[in-house]
Amino acid sequence: MRTLLYAAVLLGSTVNALAQTMDVDAGLRIYRDGILPSGAPLTALVGGDVPIEGTQFSCESCHGRSGMGASEGAYVVPPIAAQFLFAESPQPKRPAYDKESLARLLREGVTPSGRVLSEELMPRYPMADSDVAALADYLATLSVGNSPGLDEKVIRFATVVTEDVNPGEREAVLTVLNKFAEEINRQTRLESERWDRGYTPESRLPTVFREWVIDEWVLSGSPDTWNKQLESFYQQQPVFAMLGGLGAGSWRPVSDFCEQREIPCLFPGTDLPLARDGDFYTLYFSRGLALEADLIAAHLAAQPVKRVVQVYCDPQLAIAVTALRQSLAQAGTKEETIAYDCREPLPPLAANDDTATVLWLRNEQLTGLPAGRIYLSSTLLGSEPSALALPSQGPVFLAHPFRLPGTIDPAIRRFELWAKTRGIDVTAPRQQGQAFFACLVLKHALKHMGRFFVRDYMLDILDHAQNLVVYLSYYPRPTLGPGQRFLSKGGYVLPVTDGRLETVDAKWLLPN
Repeated sequence: MRTLLYAAVLLGSTVNALAQTMDVDAGLRIYRDGILPSGAPLTALVGGDVPIEGTQFSCESCHGRSGMGASEGAYVVPPIAAQFLFAESPQPKRPAYDKESLARLLREGVTPSGRVLSEELMPRYPMADSDVAALADYLATLSVGNSPGLDEKVIRFATVVTEDVNPGEREAVLTVLNKFAEEINRQTRLESERWDRGYTPESRLPTVFREWVIDEWVLSGSPDTWNKQLESFYQQQPVFAMLGGLGAGSWRPVSDFCEQREIPCLFPGTDLPLARDGDFYTLYFSRGLALEADLIAAHLAAQPVKRVVQVYCDPQLAIAVTALRQSLAQAGTKEETIAYDCREPLPPLAANDDTATVLWLRNEQLTGLPAGRIYLSSTLLGSEPSALALPSQGPVFLAHPFRLPGTIDPAIRRFELWAKTRGIDVTAPRQQGQAFFACLVLKHALKHMGRFFVRDYMLDILDHAQNLVVYLSYYPRPTLGPGQRFLSKGGYVLPVTDGRLETVDAKWLLPN
């Protein structure tokens, strides 16, 4: 009998734990996506009586993934993470929330202290008790304690480098990252001994400063094995975030790991990001070669041809080929792909006025251009090509997602001055400038996080850090904002005449 009673108790606790997990998962969907446990969209009442689907007014859209709140101009969105919502608030003074008072807030906009919130800032949500309970269970898990990767003295980061990266570029980027971290640690070397100011002994808390430590994680072998390698690195030494990085091939395996582990991956140096819809944890400079494919597709839509031939020899560039093929299929344009061995010369290509040829090739692989209209990749030829001394029998265009050649780039000048005064040789300007920008972004986020070392909070802060983009070199018209995971979203398609780029009438293209 005692054994049966113990088994019943054990089964009951297991069922309760499972039910609690299901409630948290249901609350997560309400919070992030505005989807109720029934699968129906959450309804938000705006302006008193205007119903709008909650997918447009989810909790996350205002309070952030972390629940730590944000500020937009004169409006301040308060934090609703567990340590704030379910505790008394001194300013403005109010009792702690519970499920009942949370329900009243959501339905009527009334706080536990009786204050009525503005309908302009806080929509009303006619939610069932069970839905409120699921949301409350999820809120209780938000931003509880610091994320892994730090202790009282050190905060750790990792920069991921794949073995196929040019050794010179790798060394150049690591020099920038390590020098930046060295300066952070040296300039604030006494911070760990300082206590923050306070009016009472209880308020004199230890400093929030942590010394930066940057580990290098080198990935080798097949990309299919990278997740296992990353997991091994992480198990040996957890890190708070990924910083920069370099990869010649697709970054998908690394970004997938960051999504699984919910680790911020800040601006890796890759031209093949290949992100999935809904990815949150990786921030990129641009969509790289996939963006160039879309620029070419936009140019072809304005100047259509009957047939497009894509040529490449590096298997890793199949990502760009696929991106353009998909765009052309939507437009109903016939497409043909020619893949060949990079060790062989460019195969003969027949073309005419009704054909455009897209050459996904690097400088050393271009031994001559076929007849007809030609498109080339600025990324593969060099981000700022000054001249293309290539004979051709037709118009040549360059897909160019960078600043126009010959224009002043204040951000790269600022970086070059920083590097020069520290004795750093600028041998890979785009890659080193990107690494420098990633460090500035990290420094900004840590400064504004205060005592709350929560990964999601870091990304929420960066969603509202539009002022940082002035420090980004090479990329024109960058923007940062909630839900944006690519800084630069457009570019140019530049004509080439007599081996020179024409930029006078360059038109900025913003593909869909």
